[in-house]
Amino acid sequence: MKETLFLFQDEKDANLFYSSMSEVFDGTCDIKGSEVRLSHANMDKQSWLADFIFPFIVNYYVPRISSYLLKNTYYYHDDEIEQIIPFVLSVSSISKELHTDLSFSLYERLIYYLYTHQTRGLIDMKHLYLTLFQNEENWIEIVGYGIEEWQFELNFQEKMNDIREYVSKKKPKLPKVVINIKEAIRFYDSHGQPIREEVLKHFRKVSGTTTLEDYDQSKLISTLISIAPQQIDVYASNDHMHTLYWMMNIFQERVKLFPVEQFPFKLVE
Repeated sequence: MKETLFLFQDEKDANLFYSSMSEVFDGTCDIKGSEVRLSHANMDKQSWLADFIFPFIVNYYVPRISSYLLKNTYYYHDDEIEQIIPFVLSVSSISKELHTDLSFSLYERLIYYLYTHQTRGLIDMKHLYLTLFQNEENWIEIVGYGIEEWQFELNFQEKMNDIREYVSKKKPKLPKVVINIKEAIRFYDSHGQPIREEVLKHFRKVSGTTTLEDYDQSKLISTLISIAPQQIDVYASNDHMHTLYWMMNIFQERVKLFPVEQFPFKLVE
């Protein structure tokens, strides 16, 4: 059996690491104060060890450095920091692609650290943290990308609220529409009669939605906004989840989803 001893700055970090390891590690895991000892036949393989400790790095160390930088470099408040950290986590996995000067991903740098610093089966986790994060200035920019993603989401939700409010105040041109989404998109009224394309064009033309055109993701969404029906029955497969997401985000409880195979009317080509 090979052993690796992990030295932590304090017992709190050691307990966090021990709790995360004890759930997934199939070897022996022992804790004593601020030290955690792992024993396993493959402990001398850096890539194998990295696979086990990388989730801890992501789940505990990335939020820690993110919180530090958000507070001390970007000067955000605690409630904002809590909102931004998930977005930093999402971009940290692709940081190598985002940052032109970042030659290695976080995982690759962890592998390199373990290869060069695992002296006699001992890993100083405080030094690892400093090497991966506080001594890596590129993380200021990575956190910045997370901030941009958060701001984009805030802007997106604000625009969605604008569109929802617009639709809620708009008088419906039809009380109910039924939509079949397969190879093509077909509109029907509540009686199963196809709605002709020239009628749909007329709705879009007179709806006055030009101020929203930057946010209309498709002709389907813009058509529904122009009609503003009280009920929308949609028959579609999971292949159209992106479109369905937009539709439900805007129209919310007005939308009812059904499998495309249950479409009740005759399809008209």
